[in-house]
Amino acid sequence: MSCEDEHFQSHPHSHSHDGEEGHSHIAPTPTSESLSLHSKIDTDHVTALNLQNPPSELSKVFRIPSEKYRLKPVIKLDCDAQLIINIPFINSHVKLYSIILRTNGTKYCPKTIKLWKNDPSIDFDNVELKKPLFIISHPLVGVNYDDDDDDEMPDSLESDSEFVEHYLPRHVFTGVQHLTVFLENIHDDEEDECHLHYIELRGESTELTKDPVISIYELAPNPADHKNIMAQESGGFSLGN
Repeated sequence: MSCEDEHFQSHPHSHSHDGEEGHSHIAPTPTSESLSLHSKIDTDHVTALNLQNPPSELSKVFRIPSEKYRLKPVIKLDCDAQLIINIPFINSHVKLYSIILRTNGTKYCPKTIKLWKNDPSIDFDNVELKKPLFIISHPLVGVNYDDDDDDEMPDSLESDSEFVEHYLPRHVFTGVQHLTVFLENIHDDEEDECHLHYIELRGESTELTKDPVISIYELAPNPADHKNIMAQESGGFSLGN
């Protein structure tokens, strides 16, 4: 077992609840790095609303697990503490098991996170009207550096204590082709920013096939063929004999 696997298995975060079924009391099933869905995320088409960073930096928050300790770039919000991230998958049906976050751990730490699947139309005009499939209560845990412009923030920090894995109800997050993540608020009500360093999704994927469905049917039935079929069904004797 790797150090990473041991960390996530010994520190599961299950203070989350289904939008329909309330709090879950089922012990989460541990995941491993082999279940990373990084290669299935269409990072070129990941988008975000209320993003302060250049759009080209957004995909860098979805790093491969071997680069998870990097702190920069820090994903920041533009004008308040809310962020909507749209995550499409590449030609796949995905079954999501968990989402792993490394965030700011002080005044810019997210608190409430809502999830939807297969609804890319969600924006700030309708997000409050749509019932989420799942709501995450993110703890005040994360990186204790507030400003990436500060020379004190290193490029990388090899510590597992800032990562939080939120386990998802697998029966709910099946057949996912698009995931919407809404960071609704932060722990410090007096601040209007939220900082993200790393997002990882874990689960399994099934590639979508585009094979055509072929149907065979008769355009003009041949009476002789039907006569032969009737003869076979009557024991091999033709009804005309």
